[in-house]
Amino acid sequence: MNPATFVWIIYGLWVLLVLYLTISAIGAKRDTQGHLLQSFGILFAMIAAFALPHLEIFRFVNFAPVSPSLSTIGVIITVVGMMLFVWARQTLGRNWSQTVSAKEGPELVTSGPYRHVRHPMYSSGLIACIGSAMVAGGAFVFLFVFLTPLFLWRVGAEDRLMSQQFPNEYPAYKERTKALIPFVW
Repeated sequence: MNPATFVWIIYGLWVLLVLYLTISAIGAKRDTQGHLLQSFGILFAMIAAFALPHLEIFRFVNFAPVSPSLSTIGVIITVVGMMLFVWARQTLGRNWSQTVSAKEGPELVTSGPYRHVRHPMYSSGLIACIGSAMVAGGAFVFLFVFLTPLFLWRVGAEDRLMSQQFPNEYPAYKERTKALIPFVW
């Protein structure tokens, strides 16, 4: 298979994931307050990630397409990351939010992938970015670079929010469950 075909597969997978998230957001519980700055932060990271590879100074990240074997591995890693992401999103159900925010009628979800890590959507999103960067380079390299610190910030912010909302249950859950990587961190 032509390596450029793998790049198109990666972009297609991301389009499908964004469509899924957009459609699945319908019916989610309302946030108790708006968080426009967080939304703009994510939007800015995505725009910058796709714009920066076009600047001459960052052309070195445009190494794709690569070999078919490496591209196959990258696509598999991307698909696994996205499948875990969708599993985590499905498990959250109506409790999902694009931003770190309190929901109306909050519930502490500890089933599905949340049995293994507290923030599986961030873990799996980064896995998908790594696989995509292996195949398509460019924007996905920057997406990984920008999303990693953003997700790490969100881990702390969500842990604080959950500790406030569930002062009796969350400390025990946090004690027995790692943040992003099972058995490690």
